[in-house]
Amino acid sequence: MVESAEAYKQYDEFVVTEVESGLWHVQLNNPKTLNAFSETTWRQYGEIFTKLDADPEVNVILVSSTSPRAFSSGLNLKSAIATFGQSVDMNNEERYNHMHQHIRDFQHCITTPARINTPTIGLLNGVSYGLALDMAACYTIRVAVEGVKFSIREIKIGISADIGSLQRLPALVNNKSALYQHALTGDIFGADEAFRLGFVSRVLPDLESGVEYIKEVGSDIAGNQQWAIYGTKKSIQEITDGLSVEQGLKNIAHHNATHIDKRFISAMMGVKL
Repeated sequence: MVESAEAYKQYDEFVVTEVESGLWHVQLNNPKTLNAFSETTWRQYGEIFTKLDADPEVNVILVSSTSPRAFSSGLNLKSAIATFGQSVDMNNEERYNHMHQHIRDFQHCITTPARINTPTIGLLNGVSYGLALDMAACYTIRVAVEGVKFSIREIKIGISADIGSLQRLPALVNNKSALYQHALTGDIFGADEAFRLGFVSRVLPDLESGVEYIKEVGSDIAGNQQWAIYGTKKSIQEITDGLSVEQGLKNIAHHNATHIDKRFISAMMGVKL
């Protein structure tokens, strides 16, 4: 399956384009709400990444916003209240089952970038609250723009963050005390703090230069052998997600032994088949 950009026109809150061979760009595109996510949005988000990952011509996926004001302001509260409202007349068991399934579906869609083989590079700018950190925690590489405003905001509306940031950030940052503080206060922190924590690998001055930077990095990655890209991304992701080193070694041995075939060996030796 090889998709064209036209196949993604149906996703009206996203702009999906092919930057160059092997390199695709997903842009959040609902500036009116600062890219807040309704249920329709997060379901489409999961579908887009699943489709791109299934395309044999896609090696790297970039993620950014079309708006300099925000990457994402998080959950669309109007949509969330409507979902909560559906359970008002349910008994306790029905309400639990309804909310539990909703949360699990939400988690599944947002964490798609962490499950797929294709590496992702996320550019975080402007307002990046709540759900934005859940999303970013699933990207392979994270880059920030100066002036970005991060916040694990859920605690400020009376709930625990439940779409992945609390589960993934401990493996991604180097200061657990600071993470506890940010998560329990819901305070706002910037690009410098995110860099100190090890959450982002680079800080760029503005959205435009940030986009150019992630395109350069993405292009560099996309030019490598696809199976090697996939194996590298998957190996690091597995360890980040808690797999043992011993099992990781077994997995990569199987992966490489599968792909180092006669054609590969001949190419390495400079021998024509």
